[in-house]
Amino acid sequence: MKKCKQIVLMYLYTGISVCHAHCNIEYHTQYYPTKAGHQYTHLEVIVDDNLPNNPCCQHGPTVLFHRTDQSHATIEKYYACTASRDGKCSFKVAASKKSTCYQDASKPAEQLKLDYDEVRNASVSQKVYCIQCQQLFLESNAKDHNKHKLFDKLSNEILLQPTRFLAPLSMDGNEAQYFFSDSSLNCIENMLKQVKITKVICLGAPRLHEHLLVKTDIKSLLLDIDRRFHWFYDQSQYVSYNMFNHFFFGGEKAENIFNNYLMVNESTERICIFTDPPFGCRTELLAHTISRINQTYNSVNQLSQQILPTFWIFPYFMETYIQKQMPSMEMSDYQVNYTNHRTYHSGEKGLKHGSPVRIFTNVPLELFKLPVKEGYKWCSECQKSVHRTNLHCRVCKKCPSKNGATYRHCSKCNWCVKPNYVHCNACGRCTQVQGHQCSSYRKQLNCRICLTKGHMEKCCPFWRTFKHFKMAKSGCVVCGSKQHIVTNCDERKRVLKERYFLGQCENAINCVK
Repeated sequence: MKKCKQIVLMYLYTGISVCHAHCNIEYHTQYYPTKAGHQYTHLEVIVDDNLPNNPCCQHGPTVLFHRTDQSHATIEKYYACTASRDGKCSFKVAASKKSTCYQDASKPAEQLKLDYDEVRNASVSQKVYCIQCQQLFLESNAKDHNKHKLFDKLSNEILLQPTRFLAPLSMDGNEAQYFFSDSSLNCIENMLKQVKITKVICLGAPRLHEHLLVKTDIKSLLLDIDRRFHWFYDQSQYVSYNMFNHFFFGGEKAENIFNNYLMVNESTERICIFTDPPFGCRTELLAHTISRINQTYNSVNQLSQQILPTFWIFPYFMETYIQKQMPSMEMSDYQVNYTNHRTYHSGEKGLKHGSPVRIFTNVPLELFKLPVKEGYKWCSECQKSVHRTNLHCRVCKKCPSKNGATYRHCSKCNWCVKPNYVHCNACGRCTQVQGHQCSSYRKQLNCRICLTKGHMEKCCPFWRTFKHFKMAKSGCVVCGSKQHIVTNCDERKRVLKERYFLGQCENAINCVK
């Protein structure tokens, strides 16, 4: 659980992003505690379609950040790297110096010096991989790698699956790499086949990319920031790319290759987006990239507004962050396992309730049958596959578990909760006992009546305007029924004039959740 807590803390410091649509610009408010007195400042991430005009670092165009204090006075505006969150890319420039010329990221010096084609097209007997330099080279150049640790037992089969011998660039940060287990690869492959996908855009996910190329008839194009893949794939299969600013390091040529890949030449062709980003990434940036890809897809195919099937690998406890940016994304119950993560797997050293990593998708979950051999079953009431430990609740009208444990229904708050949670009468919620502080916890609550954050149902300012309504002491707080939860209450929906569209809920107080 330590890794889970580290990621959650990263997001607590990054805050909850709130999107304000205004033309082609999106403002995402985030909260960062300052060192002095732990006072909170506001950080807006301003994402627009003019990223190519922003200053560039080694990872491509940067993003504009706007930091303000609690009175909304500007502290600073600056451009910073879109990919790095761990300080490895120290690029930062004040917004007032935007016109200054910076490095051209589309022509990195190291790439100009290397002849990928010559090495890639040579016979396998001539190739050697230097583990220290992380470079594939020809035997004739072995003198450049004297005293280095080499891997020379290469074969065509091995070279087709480079993630089986490449060392991950990092376990954390902007280039964090975790590789899917074989069981997860097979499940993902089956999910793609069940919805008849024929072409995949892999944003990251190199292990899936090579699996599809080697073991299936599904075409795949890998868009990844790891330039080592140039040694193993030509530009028809791999393009050097930053998924957080939709930047092609190969310039216009690489972008044209991508655009051509998006073109649908036959009626039976179906393209999807599949992404496995670092778990601490800024979801608003990746969501913006996915939107840009959809726009390009519609443009090259002369379509009006078609949304590509999208699969996003992320921990279950980050569900809120994905759905704030892409409300149509639903979380599958499938537990994604990795081969090189300490605990995100189903082995003896894995977490008690299995891997916390899930598949989020805008494809209806009823279309997928998850593997029975791995412990999944079909819920006829939810009309979707769930884990065997996820028991259907007739009051909540769903299989509620998110973390792999069997949830229980609390009669006091009329809600399904984790088995270790205890009801707090002061907060009107079940929560974990350790570290619980009522005053701070209430500020994080989402009211189940109006769906806004910062208060409990009994303190709901909107509901108080309806003086003839009283709150029930048990069951649904609106009508008192014990057959449903308050968010599903027809009376609540009628009063709030609630409407749903593509996963978004809009009601009388102009609240979108």
